[in-house]
Amino acid sequence: MKAKSTSKFLKDENLFLFHGDEFLIKQKVSNLIEHLLEPECRTTNLQVFDGSNFDIGDLVSHLLNNPLFGGNRLALVEQTTIFSGQGSIPKVLSRVVEAWKASDSKTAFRNLKQIMGLSGVKSEPGVSSENWLNEIDEISKLDPLDRDIIFQAARAFSTEFSGSVKSGDENAIAELIQNRLPSDAYLIFTASAVDKRNRLFKLAEELGLVEELKPRFDRSYIKLDRTYFQQIVREFLLDYKKIISQEALDLAFARSGKDLRRIRSELEKLVNFVGNRNDINAHDVQQIFSDFHEAAFFDLNRAIRDSDSTKLMAALHENLKVVDHPLQTLAALASEFRKIIVARELLFTNFQSTWKPGLTFEEFAPIANRVRLQNPSVKNAKNKLDLMGQKDFSLFQLLKTAQFFTLERLTKIMEAILQADIQIKSSKLGSYSPEIILENLVLIISDSKNKDTKKAALVLD
Repeated sequence: MKAKSTSKFLKDENLFLFHGDEFLIKQKVSNLIEHLLEPECRTTNLQVFDGSNFDIGDLVSHLLNNPLFGGNRLALVEQTTIFSGQGSIPKVLSRVVEAWKASDSKTAFRNLKQIMGLSGVKSEPGVSSENWLNEIDEISKLDPLDRDIIFQAARAFSTEFSGSVKSGDENAIAELIQNRLPSDAYLIFTASAVDKRNRLFKLAEELGLVEELKPRFDRSYIKLDRTYFQQIVREFLLDYKKIISQEALDLAFARSGKDLRRIRSELEKLVNFVGNRNDINAHDVQQIFSDFHEAAFFDLNRAIRDSDSTKLMAALHENLKVVDHPLQTLAALASEFRKIIVARELLFTNFQSTWKPGLTFEEFAPIANRVRLQNPSVKNAKNKLDLMGQKDFSLFQLLKTAQFFTLERLTKIMEAILQADIQIKSSKLGSYSPEIILENLVLIISDSKNKDTKKAALVLD
């Protein structure tokens, strides 16, 4: 996970723009600061600016005035939108979703703040998140699940917003870039997204180093690319003078997901575990490197709800890699469909008069609260099948999924799950290749969902 050496990029550049994955950007910037500033100068000659709201005068003053104790000086402008445009909003929205799913509220909030700046939305006291988000056209084009996640993040996001860099400041930055910086002054910008048509972006590309930093994923987008994973692990361990065996590396890959921060955390635990020993073996990984079970089960359930057979098959295989036995995966599928059956029953009972196809989460939340008040006996969070005891968002997702399944098809799926259970436990195929049985089950599930979409919608009308 160590960033590439920066020395070959430096040439005569004093200007840098790194955009893309925030975690990789931080690594790159850290390496660059280490390369450009002597340790004793880093507290006095480095100044960090909030990219969403900074004083251009302070930035210019830091770069053009000689530091008191000499040496290079460096200004870092973090997560700015000055290189972006409205065309960058979809990419920033996707980063909100990724961060919120990873429980990284700080990054989610930072990206929401950028969206406000890019869209020109003004947040004022008393203005709810859904009001300003609904002003953004790109919101309506999102996958419904992603849209709901963004609204959930926005409701937790502070509405205090002081604004982004003004156009006049952008002109001043353009002038600063064009006039060239002193040879001992360096300016680094970071951004989660850019618009390549933006005039400042074109200037940065012409006069400095612009680099997009992003991890490589496999085709399913559920895990990192295997070669890329091996590369970042070996580079990380090289800093600690550790060597990992191929068996240990394969095991770590099987247990990992796509969250670079979490992978780094697991590797740090691994380094501390082996102590002074230089080699890392499979037993060490088995003892310390955590399985990313939650992510695997989340992806499997989401694939069920998205009814995408390709994603569902990929999620199935990733799940099989992190469970001790295929029956655990089968149990997860059975549990999800039991919940969908109960959710469908709720659509025709508690929510019969209030649920409508296309209902948003913001509209649903007060409805769910009224239903609970009217039916206090249905709320029992201790039982996983008493869905009214779940949080509003989880209940909403299950109801949305259930509206696309007829009872007939759900019954057939549960029968197929039962048959798969019997085959895995009692047949030769189940003993030697249980994954084939589960693959056939997945095909039945995805096929049934696609066939039922229009029919179920008519049932609920």
